[in-house]
Amino acid sequence: NSFIFAVVTTVCKVGFGLLLSLALCRTTRITKLLRTIFFFPAIINSVAVGIIFQSLMHPSKGLINTLLNAVGLHALALNWLTDPKIAIFSICIIEVWKWTGYTMVIFLSGLQAISSDYYEAAEMDGAKGFKKFRYVTFPLLLPTFNNALIVNIIGGLKVFDLVQTTTEGGPGFATEVFSTAIYKCFGSGRLGEGSAVGMLLALIIAVIVLPTYRLI
Repeated sequence: NSFIFAVVTTVCKVGFGLLLSLALCRTTRITKLLRTIFFFPAIINSVAVGIIFQSLMHPSKGLINTLLNAVGLHALALNWLTDPKIAIFSICIIEVWKWTGYTMVIFLSGLQAISSDYYEAAEMDGAKGFKKFRYVTFPLLLPTFNNALIVNIIGGLKVFDLVQTTTEGGPGFATEVFSTAIYKCFGSGRLGEGSAVGMLLALIIAVIVLPTYRLI
């Protein structure tokens, strides 16, 4: 579950964050407003977000299913947090909603550091549209991309608050992740087991993050 969560959320947050940063890199009144709107979820307390979405995703009384049923999309009204097959992905959606704006800001800082001279030189050589992104923007954005990727991988593997407040690792063990397992171990007095899981999580993060950082 931890690996599924980390992969899905990292891909989505980095992908959507990059797209948003490219769309909002020009500084205008509208882009400033949109940046604020997209970044706003990142400043909301994660526990509060989990409780809010627990209510929104309620299978019978939740606002999401109520709206879907109201517009005739009954097939899309799912048991978001109580169906073992989709519960972990429902939490992924919440995580992506909350942190995509934060990732966008990281990319914006990288984009604003790229000199316009590179783009002018590329245009003189005949580069347009996607070619400028491929040969100028993305290579110069790689250090920022690396940081965004590493931060999101670590955050995905260490997730606790959203899972605990929405499902507490359930139904059954469908959304159990490393951090909730550690929490339950210490909560029930199994200190040795909790410490072992904590050390294992630290080793797994190191094994994944360090090669990724060096590769990029």
